[in-house]
Amino acid sequence: MPEGEPEIAYCHACGLSMDVSLVAPFSNVECPSCRKHTRVKREFGPYTLLRRHAVGGMSVVFIGQDNTLDREVVVKILNEEYGADSKRIQAFEEEARITASFSHPHVVRVFTTGRAFGRFYIAMEVVGGGHMEHHIRERGSIPEAEMLPLAIQVADGLKAAHSAGLIHRDIKPGNVLLDVAGNAKIVDFGLALVTKGGKAKATEIWATPYYVPPETIEGLPEDFRSDIYAFGATLYHALAGKPPCDEESMDTNKLREAKRRVLPLAKMAPWISLDTCAAVDRAMAHDPNQRFRSYNDLLSALEVARQRLASGAAPITPASVARNAATRRREKMSLIGAGALVLAASAFGIYWVNHNREVEVIPDAKPRESALSKTGETDAPDGARAGTSYREAGEALRAGDYAKARSLFATVRDDPHAMEPTGSWAACEAVLCDFLDGSSNEARKDARDAVTHVSSAKGVDSKVSNELLVALDKVKELHPVLHSEDSPPLTGASLMAALLHGLKNWEQGMPEAARPQFEAIMAVQAKGADAWVEPYHKIVAGYLTDAETLQKISGDKLPDDAQTCRSLADELHAVHAGLKTKGRARFNVRALQLDLEKRARLLEAGASVDHSSSPASTE
Repeated sequence: MPEGEPEIAYCHACGLSMDVSLVAPFSNVECPSCRKHTRVKREFGPYTLLRRHAVGGMSVVFIGQDNTLDREVVVKILNEEYGADSKRIQAFEEEARITASFSHPHVVRVFTTGRAFGRFYIAMEVVGGGHMEHHIRERGSIPEAEMLPLAIQVADGLKAAHSAGLIHRDIKPGNVLLDVAGNAKIVDFGLALVTKGGKAKATEIWATPYYVPPETIEGLPEDFRSDIYAFGATLYHALAGKPPCDEESMDTNKLREAKRRVLPLAKMAPWISLDTCAAVDRAMAHDPNQRFRSYNDLLSALEVARQRLASGAAPITPASVARNAATRRREKMSLIGAGALVLAASAFGIYWVNHNREVEVIPDAKPRESALSKTGETDAPDGARAGTSYREAGEALRAGDYAKARSLFATVRDDPHAMEPTGSWAACEAVLCDFLDGSSNEARKDARDAVTHVSSAKGVDSKVSNELLVALDKVKELHPVLHSEDSPPLTGASLMAALLHGLKNWEQGMPEAARPQFEAIMAVQAKGADAWVEPYHKIVAGYLTDAETLQKISGDKLPDDAQTCRSLADELHAVHAGLKTKGRARFNVRALQLDLEKRARLLEAGASVDHSSSPASTE
């Protein structure tokens, strides 16, 4: 529409034309003639606005229909107040461009940006599980065992944004969405600053008072550590059920004082583990220099907290706090009494060591070189190193680099400092990655190593350990492992067993035996204790797609003329290129191509062929 030309809508009841140039999109306009109401400006660029979803300080969010791709999208429209602000529009366009330029499973995808009716908009994916603020409000707080995996996902998403040159500047529970599978996704980069890895200074303060970092209040330059503070405050709120400060105004003096009075998480929520409390408190350090130095450090701390919580230590609850306090008082008195004995023993020990050093000298002795010194990570805690390797293995798994993922999982399996059950889980995931990479022989070797590890692992529930051992033993067998329809829903060790057995069946050429295992896995929701299966859902979906492909190209017999055989063999090149998985599926397609080419040569030579010959079996 030419600039300045009026925008006309028509009354749905009487057909009267109405000038709606000055009304907002999706407005309900009363007809001046028949008094009926008509919803106007619904066709917004390539989208049809279906319903209002949320209203924010700078934008209105709608659920819309993508008329080109026939899917629902979120359409975020900049308010009219800012629609004429070229500086703000330029900032939004830059933010949307950079957000759309990187893809991460825990950041909401931006599809496109544009203008309609003079308004700037961003179109994004729909995330259907609500936001974290809603869950906190409904449940009071989020249990630590459930929250830590989500926290790791959010931190991973922030790391990806930081790598793309962005800081979010408004991390809060309302900007962490949960999808239908229970996974976290960061949304709303509307206040983001482009830092390109350094610092940037905002011209306005828009962040939410509960979560805003102190440097933002003071108008100082911000960097990724500002997001880490807001992330820590969000995690604090989710775990304690209360935000770290209750100051709602943006008065600088009041907020400055409120930020200095934040109680440590352990005092606000004494039932939270000390590892998690330490991670949250460090993330929320008033001085940015005291916060985590990188997202890798933050992720390692969270992973250690998750591992130790999962290792079976009894969780502290509000009801047990008073009882534990009395126990600690008794322990304190005992420690005071024992202190004198410790001091005396220490004095004797010092004397004894010095005495022996004087009389026993080992020539040419060299200090033992630790594994850490070889890698250069001399200041990394042992548990954190294993946690970092486990997280990097997950990243390689999502990227489809199964050889790298297998190597990293094996590293965790063989690390004596890895917490349990993470070490045992990594041992099994190394086997999974072998199968995913099409290496059945390596899978059987790693299965033997996994049996050795799980058998000797301490701190793993005996029922879980036994179930994993049975599953790993069956990996080494040649006959199929069948899934019973009467089996209870998969979870924990039984879910791991289904993955192992489904992939084993597939790689041994038995897709019909693998399919029920895969379908049962797809029925599991990747949340809570089973959140680890999330990356395998996409992978398993690829196996099911390939199973359909293999079924389509399998027939009762091969063609009876050479030209048809060669044409089919040529068509299979495209089929092979479109396969989602490695290993057996690719072997089957290549085997069928070879059979077709061999048959074509025999037919052209006039040789006798078996007319009952069937294509390369997918069984």
